Amino acid sequence: MGKGTEELYRIGEYWIAGRNGSDKLYRYWYDEDRKVSRRASLGTSSLEEAKDRLTTWFIAENSPEKSGLEDVLLSEILLRYYEKHARKLESHEASRLNLTHWLKFFGPDATLQDATKPHRIDAFVAHLAEGGRSASYINRILTDGRSAINRAWKKGEIAQAPFIAAIEEGDAEPKGRPLEMDELRLFYHTAETEHLRRFILWCVGTAARPSAVLELHSSMINLEKGVIDLNPQGRKQTKKIRPAVKLPKQLAPEVVDGFQIVFRGRRVASIKNAWRKQRARCNLDDKVNPYSLRHTIARHLRASGVPAWEVSAQLGHKKKERSITEIYAPMDPTYLRQSVEAIEEFLEELLVDPNLNPLCSLPDRCQCKKTDCPQCVDFIGAGDEIRTHDPNLGKALVHKKLQ
Repeated sequence: MGKGTEELYRIGEYWIAGRNGSDKLYRYWYDEDRKVSRRASLGTSSLEEAKDRLTTWFIAENSPEKSGLEDVLLSEILLRYYEKHARKLESHEASRLNLTHWLKFFGPDATLQDATKPHRIDAFVAHLAEGGRSASYINRILTDGRSAINRAWKKGEIAQAPFIAAIEEGDAEPKGRPLEMDELRLFYHTAETEHLRRFILWCVGTAARPSAVLELHSSMINLEKGVIDLNPQGRKQTKKIRPAVKLPKQLAPEVVDGFQIVFRGRRVASIKNAWRKQRARCNLDDKVNPYSLRHTIARHLRASGVPAWEVSAQLGHKKKERSITEIYAPMDPTYLRQSVEAIEEFLEELLVDPNLNPLCSLPDRCQCKKTDCPQCVDFIGAGDEIRTHDPNLGKALVHKKLQ
């Protein structure tokens, strides 16, 4: 059977559709002179491959040479940037989504001059903010668009690169609130699945980001030296450094061959579903997410008097450029000594047998979400709004509405 003639994808004045009696996909356009739609085969029946071929053809046919901003379509610049540069990057999927935000807001026919006027950029930012996106996320979207425009200027495709300012982010709110020990013990010991318990242990034991823990493989763990290299071999370090850290004594017996977080024999790609179910089972608020484990152990390190540079090294908050000394530092017996001792102390308390130290019982969460409901405004725990240098003020009664 052939494919229908319904439009499947469009770039500018060209679109992809099928043809009755054929399984192939075609590039269509409207011929103004003949007043009819014309087509040319894209040589494939795969929509994704057809999109790539149409994009490549479109870029080749519409490449400007030192054009003014009023003569160039924003969509052309963005598509060319993705095709020639961004799609080759490790972060290509994030770039594709960010560039899609530009295309959806400005449309395929907006010129570069119109789209980059200050009031239009302001409207774009406001649109993104109204969609619930954080300031840091909005800046990442702006950065990809800015990179596409700057690349076109450097390649001599446009006469100038208009300035697009970043927005002020202020103090970024952590992705997950820290947990109190009572909350974490309840969450860990009542988890119904082994892979969730192991995820919690490795997150706490390394203070790593959730994605790094899910990718942790036995080949990255040196049992003899007691060192975990959180950055897989062959992976280029990004701004979010994956450091080498010490292996806590409680985790040494937990090391298994292969990936450390598996379910039914396969590596776990996402922990979100298991986490969401366990959070509801423990009646914890929605700000408790996998990143809460990283923030919890970071707070414990600070409260335990671990030097700031050790906390920074443990969390991967280091400069992108690393010296030879830093590369070999993990093999030093004193490397992150205070940090790993504090983590081991934390794990010891977390892993206490519930029969010896009973788990706490958290109050039921009210689901009405009314602003005047007294059950919706109080819960125990140090939330994101609590900032103190006094480790004795870790527990606080936070008055806020549960999301």
